[in-house]
Amino acid sequence: MKKIPLIVWVILISLVFIHYFYTPEMPEIATGAMVIDLDPEERQPDLVHLWDVLVREQGFANESAVLIQLNQFVDKDGVVQCTQARYSGGVDGEQHFYETYAYPSGNVFYKDQILEFPLEGAHPLAVFREATLIDFADLTRGECNVTLRTFKHEIEKEYNETHGDLYILSQGSLRPLKEAAFPGGTCWYTIEIVPEVPRPEGSSTAGGVPDRLIFFTERDIALADTVVYA
Repeated sequence: MKKIPLIVWVILISLVFIHYFYTPEMPEIATGAMVIDLDPEERQPDLVHLWDVLVREQGFANESAVLIQLNQFVDKDGVVQCTQARYSGGVDGEQHFYETYAYPSGNVFYKDQILEFPLEGAHPLAVFREATLIDFADLTRGECNVTLRTFKHEIEKEYNETHGDLYILSQGSLRPLKEAAFPGGTCWYTIEIVPEVPRPEGSSTAGGVPDRLIFFTERDIALADTVVYA
């Protein structure tokens, strides 16, 4: 049997030492739960009210909060079955990352861990105030489930009608757009809604619902270099 060279043994032993003594520990993740008061007649949660509860219960500084992503899963009747929010907030000089799940029952579950670096972006309420006014029942039309997702952008990007139906979302009203172009070096968000059914080939709708809706808030569209209205 061929002997393993001494240099190979040295490398293997070094790797073992590196693994046990220099590999950084996984961040500690705390979990929690709470119950909030929700109107059982409401189809979707008041995101502003939800946010006020999160600030109070989780104890981070409201002014330090940054939105990472908001997701909502909506059934065909326009009822939000789950709201998932990812955001950061400062606690005693430390930056924390939160992942929260809120359900129609009022049950809220969350994870909390310390971030090693600060995040930049908009305050969650900049998006929550507008997203909470979306009429999902009108969008689903009783045809199919839809998913709302927000996306945070920091690079140069252009949008046109090939990306989906473009709108400015302002206080629950929609103003159609043809094009929007954003420069690099800034941070903006899109609110995107897609149906959870396959789109028939050659069709721009799925189950009577547009294939993709892309909303810009007034705050975000103000950051665009180019805006062409429909």
